[in-house]
Amino acid sequence: MTRFSRRRRRFLLSGVRRLLFLVFVAALPLPDALYAAQSTVYTYGLNRKGRFTRTQDAYLPGRNVNNLGLSKPEDIAFGADGALYIADTGNRRILIYGVNEDEILREIRRPDFKTPRGVFVARDGTLYVADSSAGAVFCFNAQDECVKIITRPDSPAFADTDFAPYRVAADPRGNLYLIGEGVYNGIIQLSGSGEFLGYFASNKTVLSVTDVLRNIFFTDRQKEGLADRLPLTFSNVFVNGRGVVYSASMGRTAGGLKKHNVAGKNTLPPVWTADSTTDLTTDQNGVIYTADRSGLIGVYADDGSEIFIFGRGQTDEDIAGMYRELMSIAVSEEGHIWTLDGTKAFLQSFTPTEYALSIYKALGLFREGRYDQAGAEWEQTLRYNQMSALAHNGLGKAAFYRRQYAKAQEEFALAGNRAAYSDAFWETRNEWLLSNLAAALIILGAALFLPVILRYTGLKPRIRRRAAAFFAPVRGWGWFQEFIFAFQTARHPLDSFYTMKRGDRGKMGGAAFFFALFFASYLVYQTAKAYILQEVEIEDMDFNVVAGGFLGAAFLFVFCNYLVTSINDGDGSIADIFKVTAFASVPLSITLLAITALSYVITLNEVFLTRFMLLGGFVWSGTLLYLGLQEIHNYRVRDTVKSIVITAAFMLIAIVALFNLAILGGQFAQFLEAVIGELIANVSGYY
Repeated sequence: MTRFSRRRRRFLLSGVRRLLFLVFVAALPLPDALYAAQSTVYTYGLNRKGRFTRTQDAYLPGRNVNNLGLSKPEDIAFGADGALYIADTGNRRILIYGVNEDEILREIRRPDFKTPRGVFVARDGTLYVADSSAGAVFCFNAQDECVKIITRPDSPAFADTDFAPYRVAADPRGNLYLIGEGVYNGIIQLSGSGEFLGYFASNKTVLSVTDVLRNIFFTDRQKEGLADRLPLTFSNVFVNGRGVVYSASMGRTAGGLKKHNVAGKNTLPPVWTADSTTDLTTDQNGVIYTADRSGLIGVYADDGSEIFIFGRGQTDEDIAGMYRELMSIAVSEEGHIWTLDGTKAFLQSFTPTEYALSIYKALGLFREGRYDQAGAEWEQTLRYNQMSALAHNGLGKAAFYRRQYAKAQEEFALAGNRAAYSDAFWETRNEWLLSNLAAALIILGAALFLPVILRYTGLKPRIRRRAAAFFAPVRGWGWFQEFIFAFQTARHPLDSFYTMKRGDRGKMGGAAFFFALFFASYLVYQTAKAYILQEVEIEDMDFNVVAGGFLGAAFLFVFCNYLVTSINDGDGSIADIFKVTAFASVPLSITLLAITALSYVITLNEVFLTRFMLLGGFVWSGTLLYLGLQEIHNYRVRDTVKSIVITAAFMLIAIVALFNLAILGGQFAQFLEAVIGELIANVSGYY
């Protein structure tokens, strides 16, 4: 065999091996989709519409520590020495773990420890341990020596309240703030010596709709048989280095996070949190971090603004960044988040990304009053996430404090912050008024004194004659007469509707025009208001619902009223009812257009004007509709009210019936589609 033939044989064998390998790989079962992510947890932030959307990763899972021998741990806290203090409840000890050294530094054990569940480390190194089963708070100095044990207060004001503290915090003066099992009165506040000072803060009882109805309709005896309505209990309390008290509550998503003043009052707006918040903490910049039992971690600015949330739901799988039961959270001086899984008994750290660090830096610069630098840093944040509502809001605040109000308006609009946009527009409007004050006063004065001048100079009759001469050629036109009649109807409804009933004025063509005007003004009001009042943006509107709902409601009212009045001796025809409805809508149409125009010159402080205008338009048009129906049907007051009420009931019944028919029609269409598909398959021999 020649050398060439041997080489060719080796080449062929090599090709066969490659082909067999590719066939084998192709035969392997592959997943339906492959996903690549930098992190096992996802980060979400609020967009300009107040909805949570996926953003860049703010934190990446760091270290997973599961070799500490923990048993049912419940709480963690960082000390001034940078060590992490862990309430190792199942082992009845406090474990001090060096996060930098990655080793156990020491542990604290006592024979009177029963269930040490809560830990807090003050700035001076004092360690507080809350033990619910022992009914005590143990105080240790920096040398881990127990210097004080605080037990149940003997104050009469404490009465028969159970004393089973499971979370503890202390302010710089040594006052203690405790969360106790079964205590619904609020956060227990004790002095450093254990004297009961009262309940620092409490949650209000939240009544459901069922509870409200029971309060209205139940007798006193029935109310006595109901279970007591108890307020939500606090789940945790935290005190920062400046003595500011924070609290978290479970069972609510709005108001579950609170920042208290010295009187215990909440200073934050309603803040969205998960409904099973177990812990909270802050860093040296005032940023607030919360932990939810399900595995979500929330991050908030010091004013309660949502920065982002990240995490995943509960899972039994051993995946970095995911939990079976997230119990506690703490933040190191380096800004790393440390968390505790109570069920699986391990620690998980998270490292901030450049995106998160940029946000924190911008917040810090703004808090220090360095608005130019804060604005530059927010621009850097936008390079990571151009749609960050938080960054645009920060740019708006920086521009506002630099008195760049037009720029602030633009940024606040991109952030979806209508209140701040209104404040910036207020300043912009003031600047315009100051620069045009002289012209505005002249125009206002002329408008006020012009009627007086015309009256005393005798020009008023002359102007009236010229106006009459100008409109004389069109006075006989039908559309002009209908236009005049519409305004006469608004001013003198009884005479006008009587004339309409006789057929002298108010033709069907005019009614169709003013109904179209009503429909157009409604659409303009819904879509063209200024940003301050346009709460629903156009791209989020379903115009089938907006337009169809309006037209459907209007024609359904006309049809149902005709049916009702036909069986109740009403004289009006369906055409008469339509004409009354159309001409009665003129005041409301003008009101809607006026509110739309006014929205471009008012701020949120003047929104009450538009509400009064809208109420006035509804009352005016509603009164005209009532009087018109009474006139065309030749009804008395009682009969008119009765017919309107029955009409509304018929409309409700018709809407429910149409809704059910739509559902049944959709199901019937699906059934027909399935049957036709089966027939085609059988005929074509597919089976």
